[in-house]
Amino acid sequence: MSIADDIKQHWRTGGMVKRLLIINIGVFLLIWAVELAGWILNMRGLGTLLLNQLMGTSNPAQLLLKPWTPITYMFTHQAPMHLFWNMVMFWFSAQLFQNILGDKRLLGNYLLGGLAGFAFYALGSLMPAHLDLGSSGPILGASAAVMSVLIGIATYRPDMLVNLFLIGPVRLKYVALAVLVLDLIAIRSGSNTGGHLAHLGGALYGFLAARQLANGHDWSGAFVDRLERIRLFFVRKKGPRMRVEKSPHRRDGKPTDAEFNMAKHRQQERIDAILDKISRSGYDSLTKDERDFLFRSGNGH
Repeated sequence: MSIADDIKQHWRTGGMVKRLLIINIGVFLLIWAVELAGWILNMRGLGTLLLNQLMGTSNPAQLLLKPWTPITYMFTHQAPMHLFWNMVMFWFSAQLFQNILGDKRLLGNYLLGGLAGFAFYALGSLMPAHLDLGSSGPILGASAAVMSVLIGIATYRPDMLVNLFLIGPVRLKYVALAVLVLDLIAIRSGSNTGGHLAHLGGALYGFLAARQLANGHDWSGAFVDRLERIRLFFVRKKGPRMRVEKSPHRRDGKPTDAEFNMAKHRQQERIDAILDKISRSGYDSLTKDERDFLFRSGNGH
């Protein structure tokens, strides 16, 4: 299986966690590929030109010229370690979120948390001057969206036990609280105030969305339902039907091309049905047989 086929397989079967990971990593690699091309062609500002089209800004005039940046900023990273730590935190929290609340709410929390983070960053200049929370610099990175996912699942299942490296079992609410406290401490230091404000905006959305969901109001799910109706973003669609080619009957006991293609088609139909079930009801709703089948399919069996 080629790398491209492997990525496609993860995109189809890995759920929203892997899709968001693939997009974040893909944007990062694209930025550096353009930067490398600029270096080779002696056009060293090429990567920066692309980056400027993706990063968010609090400058109203520039924002009017780049109205897509409140979305693209939350998928954009330039520094490798910035991407690495954001994706480590996302992997940890998003798997918990997806397993309990499903793909649809995970996507909604990521996007709306990222937008809430952008709003906090942009409104920082309206805070009292002595707080020095205004930021004229650009904003990029998934941190606010990731905070929304982490705080969201910690608010919904605060007493869930998670195993931390070198620490052992810890209740999820204490992990989220520690991350939040570190942000509050960092914002006082005066460095990257816009970024830390965005983290707090994402955290606030995650908290409020989880409390509303517990009361029967599904903000994130309803938002993604609207995206599905207007076919925006990467809400999963049914895969194309496989073309079955006729082939002579084989006498060696192995399946014919037609039989092989039919088996693959049936397998994909079952994968689609399981992914739909996860999107509607969360991973916990799957039977053991469905989980085993999805695991085997994801590993190429």
